[in-house]
Amino acid sequence: MTFTDLTHEKSFQRGKGAKQSGIALIEVLVAVLVLGVGLLGIAAMQSVSSQMTNGAEQRTQAILLSADMLDRIRANGDNMASYNNLVVNPDNVNCATDFAYNNGQTIAQNDISEWSNQVVCALPRGRANVAVTAAGVATVTIDWQRQDPDGQPVTVTTEL
Repeated sequence: MTFTDLTHEKSFQRGKGAKQSGIALIEVLVAVLVLGVGLLGIAAMQSVSSQMTNGAEQRTQAILLSADMLDRIRANGDNMASYNNLVVNPDNVNCATDFAYNNGQTIAQNDISEWSNQVVCALPRGRANVAVTAAGVATVTIDWQRQDPDGQPVTVTTEL
């Protein structure tokens, strides 16, 4: 092998090695890009999951509050009419974490006060309506401010 052949062989090896390093760098950049897009997708999915979990928790709370009011009406069956046309407005009810019964009020009045307080405390901008017919059919509707614009209020109707 002559000197010229050795020089040519070394230059060929350097050129081959240089091309491979450039390709490896591009492969690394593409891998980082794919990883970044994947991580952004996971972050977006986590955000949506958190919102859905929050919405499910609020809907569950509304259902439990509806059942609670229906149980209160059943327990005070002789005074069902006292619960009719109940309207809970968050502008008229303050959330009191230290709520206490008023001994000067009737059972129905205390039930309404406590339940109204729970609706306003448990749900953001919680609103509720209760209607009781003379035939003993009660309807409880609870609505609140949701992040999900397509969400519907919770309505529970039962015969007492």
